[in-house]
Amino acid sequence: MTNEKELINKSYYQIIIDKKTGQPIPVLGEMYMDEKENEIPDFSSIRFAQGEIYFLNQDYEAAIFKWENVLDENLKPWAQKNIADAHFELNLLELAVDIYKAVITDSEVLNMEVFLQLFSAYKKLGKLEAAINIIKNAVNLNPDYSCVTEMAREFFEECKDWGNAVELTVTEAIRTKSLQWFAVLEGYIEQGLTISIEPSYFNEALMTLFNIDKFRFERLATALWNSYKQSDYYFQWLKEINHLLLNNTLEGSYIWKMFPSLFNETYYELISGKFLIKDISEIIHSHFANWKELFSGSDSLGCLSAIIAWNEIFPSHLDASLVSEAENILKSSSWDQNGLDDGKWLFESIKKWADKEGLLHELSLFIQPMMEGSNIEEVGITKLLYIIKKALGFLIGKKVEEENTIIDNINLNEELLIKINGIQYQLNDMEESKDKAITSSFKKIKNQWIENSMITIPEVLRNCSDIVKLDSDFGRIHVRLNEEMNRRIADYMENTALLEFENEIQRWIADCEGEFKSTQAYLDEISESLNNICGEDKIALNCDIKVLADWKRDMDRLTRGIVHLEQENIMLRNTPLQFLLKSVGKLFGTISKSKEKLHSTYKNFIENADYNQTAHSILHPFIQQLELFERSIERDISIFFSNPFDILNRTSEEAQSNIEQHKESLQYMRENPEIYRDPLTLFELKILQYELMYAVNKN
Repeated sequence: MTNEKELINKSYYQIIIDKKTGQPIPVLGEMYMDEKENEIPDFSSIRFAQGEIYFLNQDYEAAIFKWENVLDENLKPWAQKNIADAHFELNLLELAVDIYKAVITDSEVLNMEVFLQLFSAYKKLGKLEAAINIIKNAVNLNPDYSCVTEMAREFFEECKDWGNAVELTVTEAIRTKSLQWFAVLEGYIEQGLTISIEPSYFNEALMTLFNIDKFRFERLATALWNSYKQSDYYFQWLKEINHLLLNNTLEGSYIWKMFPSLFNETYYELISGKFLIKDISEIIHSHFANWKELFSGSDSLGCLSAIIAWNEIFPSHLDASLVSEAENILKSSSWDQNGLDDGKWLFESIKKWADKEGLLHELSLFIQPMMEGSNIEEVGITKLLYIIKKALGFLIGKKVEEENTIIDNINLNEELLIKINGIQYQLNDMEESKDKAITSSFKKIKNQWIENSMITIPEVLRNCSDIVKLDSDFGRIHVRLNEEMNRRIADYMENTALLEFENEIQRWIADCEGEFKSTQAYLDEISESLNNICGEDKIALNCDIKVLADWKRDMDRLTRGIVHLEQENIMLRNTPLQFLLKSVGKLFGTISKSKEKLHSTYKNFIENADYNQTAHSILHPFIQQLELFERSIERDISIFFSNPFDILNRTSEEAQSNIEQHKESLQYMRENPEIYRDPLTLFELKILQYELMYAVNKN
C-alpha cells in the first residue's frame, strides 16, 4: 500500500512522477497518453494524482471530476474522502458531510482523517453535539493519532463540556501516565468542575499517580479533598482515599508533605459537632490507621491521643492492635507544645456550638462566676479544663430542660385549646340568647306601639266630628275636615305616639346596653383567664360596642320620620258615599232644613266610618322601617360578637399549630437523640484527648 502520509498530505502525485522532470500537469498528461497505449490501460493512479494537483491549485471542480473516475479499490476510498475535502473547501458543508460518511474502508488512518474532517465540518455547521460525538470516536479509535486528544480537550473546554473534558483527561492520564495530563486534571478539580462526580471515579487515576510520583499524588488527592469538603460526597471521598492508602504502603523514604496536616484537620473537623457519630464511625478506623503512619515523633501526639480517647468513649470501634500500638508509643512520647492553645480552641468550639443552638447567652452567664473577673486568655490549663467540663455538663443538662420545655408548651397549648373550645360553645349560646331576647323585646315594643296607634288614630279621626256645625259650609266641609284630620293626626303622632315610642326605645336601648356591658365584663374575665394560661397579655376579647351607637342613630332617624308625615287624603276620596255627601252639600248646603239633615248625616258618617285603612296607610312607612330594623338586629348582634369569635378562632388555630410543631420537635428529638447528643459526646471526646495530651506534657 502506498505511504498513507502522502495520501493525507495530497502529495501522492510526487510518487507517481518519481524522478521525471517538468511541471506535474504536463508530466502526468504524458503518462496518461503512454498508459493509453497499453492493452488494458489503468488510469486510476494518474487521475488520482491529477486530482491532487488541481486541488492544490484550488481548481476543485476539476479535482472532483478526476477523483470521481478513480476505480482502483485501494485509492477509491481516499478519492472519495478527497472529493468531500473539495466540497468542504467550496463551503458545501452538508454535501461534504454526506460524502465523508459514505467512505467505507478498513484503513485506520483513513478513518481517522475522515473523523477529523467531519469534526471540522460539524464545528463550522454549529452542530456541536455531532462534533463532540465524532471527536470522541476519533479518540477511541486511536488516541495516539497526531494531536487528536489535545484537539478534543481544547474543543471540550471551548464548549464548556466539562464532563467529556474530565473523562478524556482521566482516561489519558491513566493511559499515558503523563504528568501533563494529571496537571490538567488537577486544574479541573481546583476549578470545582469535578465536584458532582463520585469519588470512586478517580481511584484508578490516583493509584496510577501514586506509583509514578507521590508528591504529585498528594497534590491531586489534596485538590480532590478540598473540593469534596464542600459537597455531599465528602464522606464517600474519605472512605475512598483511606481505603486506597490502607492498601498501599505509606512507609518508606518519602516524607509526606500535605497529608499529615490534612488528616489532622479532617479529624478535628469530623468531631467538631457538624457530623453524626454513626457517620464518622464508618471511616474512623481507617482514618486513624493512615494518620498514624503519616506522622513521626512528637508530631504524632495528637493522632495517638485521639485514638486512645476514641477507644475510651466508643469501646470496640477500633482494632485492639491499633489502640495498643498507640498506647505504647504515647507512653514514650514527649510534647513541647503549649497545651493551653488546644484548650482555648476546644473552649471556642463549645461556644460556637452553643451559639448555633441559641444557648450562648445562658452558657456565658453560667461560666461568668467561674472566671472570677478574668478572661479566658488569663486562666491556666487546669482552670480552663475545669471550666470546659462544667460548661459541657451545663449543656448536657439543657437537653433535658429543652425537652421538658417542649412538653410544657404542648400541655399549655392543649389546655388553652380545651378552654377556647368551651368558651366558643358558651359564646355561641350567649349570642343566640342575646339575639333572641333583644329581638323579642324590640318586637314587643314595635307591636304594642303599632297596636296602640291603630286604635288611637281612628279615635282621633272620629273625634273630628266636633267641627261639623249647623252653620258649617257644607259645600266645603269635606276640605276643612280633611285638613283638620291631618293636623290632629300629626299632633297625635308628634306629641303622643312619638313620645311613647321614644320612651320605650330608650328603655330598650338602656337594657341592651346593660346586656352588652355584662357580656363584655364576662369576656374580660375570660380574656384574663386565657392570658394567665398563655403567660402574657395577648388576648383581648373586645366586642363591637359601636353597634349600640348605630341603633341609637337609627332610632333617631326613625322618630324624625314620624314627625314629618305626608298629608293623607281622608275626606277627599271619591267613594260613593263621600261623593254623595259632597254633591248634596254643594246643592243643599244653603237651605236651612237641609242643613240639619246634612249636619246629622256628616257627624254620623265621621263617627262611624272605618279608619283602619287610613291608620294603616299613615303607619305603613314607620312599620316598614321598624321591621327592617328588627331584621337587622341579628346581623348587628353577630357583628357585636364577631371580634371575640375571630380572636378565639385565631388563637385556637395558633394553639393547634403550636401543638403540632412542638409534637414534631419532641418526636424528632426522641427519634434522633444523636442530633443534640452527638456534638456533646464529641466534646467529651475532645476533653479526654486534651487530658491525655496534657498528661504527656506534665510528664
